[in-house]
Amino acid sequence: MESRLRACAVILAGVFVACLLASTESAAVRSSRSVGDASPSVNLSRVKFCRSSTPCGWAVYVPFTRRVDYFMKNTCECPEGKACLRSHDDLSVSAYVYRCHIDTSDQGEVDEPHVS
Repeated sequence: MESRLRACAVILAGVFVACLLASTESAAVRSSRSVGDASPSVNLSRVKFCRSSTPCGWAVYVPFTRRVDYFMKNTCECPEGKACLRSHDDLSVSAYVYRCHIDTSDQGEVDEPHVS
């Protein structure tokens, strides 16, 4: 009786391991990639314009001194007739926020545009 119980336990353990292996093989991560996966599918012919509510960039500064460390440009661009001008200071991210505004630099008004 005891040997029969051991045999059943061994068989059940074998079935369990087989089921476990079968389930992990179907969930395995595949490492093969095609050539198309290496390049992003970005349509470079169309320019994405920033909306009025979307920043065109951020001038990230060092807190306390507020010296600009670097400018991070958004993926969108300002439409013709508008420039990426400083809009406001976002203290939560230590950055000056830039938005697309009507370019008034030819009228003598300068609002620290960002040139990219």
